[in-house]
Amino acid sequence: MIDTNIIITILTRSEKIEQARSIFNLLKDEELVITLGILEEVAYVGLSCIYGCRAFKLRDALKKGLNLESINFLEGLESFIKKMQIGIISSPNDPTAVLKMIGYYRLLPADAVIVATCKDNGVTKIATFDSDFMRVDFLEVIGA
Repeated sequence: MIDTNIIITILTRSEKIEQARSIFNLLKDEELVITLGILEEVAYVGLSCIYGCRAFKLRDALKKGLNLESINFLEGLESFIKKMQIGIISSPNDPTAVLKMIGYYRLLPADAVIVATCKDNGVTKIATFDSDFMRVDFLEVIGA
């Protein structure tokens, strides 16, 4: 599983880019996957940075049409997913599984969805800079 922060780091060439590239090298023989939630979060974070706003202000900005920078970002995201052969796996349909992960591992809801998805799909590794995933006993955290 590749977490949002790793993909954003690569796409925006932020300060941890060399670390993110090293993580991808470590995972070169692994099947790379994300959830639709991670895809949504990457797009949201990227567009929020580009437009300098969030939530309803971002929605209002997008209603006016995408600027060239946002178009390039989204095309870059699509290209990156294809180039790295990143698949999208489904989150569990059982809300109880997600809600239990929040309490058991003391996670934010979006992270609990990722953990429940990993458990449901037999994923045992996560590439992330988020140390919260280190509390999850069945995941090997690469990067935090």
